[in-house]
Amino acid sequence: SQAISLHLIYKAHREDLLGKTPEDRVWAKVIAGVLEDLGRDGMGLVYNPNWETELPKVVAEKITPRLKKLNDYLAGKKFFLGDNIALVDFGAYFDFHVIRAIHASAISEQPNIVTFLNTYENIPEIKAYLASDRYQAKPILSPMAPLKI
Repeated sequence: SQAISLHLIYKAHREDLLGKTPEDRVWAKVIAGVLEDLGRDGMGLVYNPNWETELPKVVAEKITPRLKKLNDYLAGKKFFLGDNIALVDFGAYFDFHVIRAIHASAISEQPNIVTFLNTYENIPEIKAYLASDRYQAKPILSPMAPLKI
């Protein structure tokens, strides 16, 4: 749920993180829907006890086509809504980060997503956090996941 994120956005008076224009807010919801599908595919895979057998099929049939659409949408953009980061970018980063951990080439074959990840990870505050001792690279998933990443 995005309830906590939305609450914090409203409390901080940062509604711009939802999109600066009504059109941006619509696109943010569309992109969030695609990311939800992508996340469902990825999480369904990593929590599947037969994930190793299912990985090539799920990547080829579900994950790669969704990544391609998102990659195409990102063409010429820093973030999903343009030059300014938005809430939808945080969810995208997490999904891409998980996919990169389970099947790196699925991400590396999408140049606009690679650029997005690099841009996101080089935001000064995020870069500082990723370099800090507070950042825990692994585990990404719950201990209940058969896939240990």
